[in-house]
Order: sequence, then structure tokens, then C-alpha cells
Amino acid sequence: MRNSLYTDNTCFPKASYFNAGPTFFNDPEAVPLQYNASKTSDSRTESTNTHEESANSLTNKRPAKELTSLIAMTALAYLALDNYQGRVRAEKLNQETTAINLKTLQIQLQNYIKARQQQDLRMLKERVEVSKRCFKMSMHIALLRKQLMELGADPKDIPDVTKEFDKHAKVSNSVQNLTGNAIWLTDESEYKGLMPDYREYDRKS
Repeated sequence: MRNSLYTDNTCFPKASYFNAGPTFFNDPEAVPLQYNASKTSDSRTESTNTHEESANSLTNKRPAKELTSLIAMTALAYLALDNYQGRVRAEKLNQETTAINLKTLQIQLQNYIKARQQQDLRMLKERVEVSKRCFKMSMHIALLRKQLMELGADPKDIPDVTKEFDKHAKVSNSVQNLTGNAIWLTDESEYKGLMPDYREYDRKS
């Protein structure tokens, strides 16, 4: 009986107590917090917040970087286009200037050729007039010699004429007037008053 009572009074209640188990197993919300659980949760929260802030910062920086790159590319494209347009304008201006210079050179060359042709024509005309004049004077001399021979007088020969020319004739070196007074006799010559005016030979009968 003692053993039975002892068993009933001491063992069974203890066994009954220990067999009941923790009451929080029946209520999940009553689970006690583990050691250092709040600190770990806070650390994870802070880490998550840090990662989110970093991600947000990277996300915020990415559009700014893309905008900067876009602005730089736009500026480079504008500079390249402006450089190309400037080069095109310079080439066009160079071509226009070259064309104007070439046209001016052609006009000057045409004017020079025209002036040279006019000068050549004038000189040719003067030479023709001089040739006609000389031929008329030669014919006049021939008529006078014939007249002298008919009168029985001996006309002067060419050496006598050359001697008188070298002694009293003067020659002008001017090339401005080919048909002017390029040759004349000095006052010492006895034939000066007898010299005909060469312009008279230019007159038409």
C-alpha cells in the first residue's frame, strides 16, 4: 500500500505533469522568440533596405548616364554634321571662286586677243598704206626721170641719193606712230623745200 500510495502521490502526478508537454505547441502564435531573433530580423531588414536603396540608386543613375550618353552622341553628331556642311560650303565656294576666276581669265584672254588682233590689223593697214605710198613715190620719181631724160638732163643716181640721205635725213625711233613724221630732212639740206608731203600720196584722185 505504501508503495502504491507513494506511487499514486508522487510518481503519477509528476508523470502527469511531464506528459502534458509545453502548451505553446498547441498555439503557433504563442511560440516564444528565439535568442537574438529580433536582431537577425532587423539585420535582414536593414540589408534588404540597403539592397533596395542600392538598386534604386543604380536605377536612378542609369537614366542619367543614358541621358548623358545621348547628349554626347547628339553633340558629336551635330559637330560632324556642321563640319560636313562647312566643308561642303567651302568646296562650293572654292568651285564658284575657281569658276569666276576662270571666267575672268577667259574674258581677259579674249580681250587681249581682240586687242592684239585690232593692233595687228592696224599695223597691217599702215604697212599697206606705206607700201602704196612708197610705190606712188617711186612712180613719181620714174616720171620725173623720164621728163629729165626727155629734156636731155642726167638724173641723179641712187648712190647720190643715199649720200644725201645719210647726211641730212633724220630718223625717229618712236614706234607709236608708224605713219607720222618718222623721217625728215634737216634745215641744212638744199632739197628740204623740194620734198613733197608724203600725205599727198595718200590722197585718192
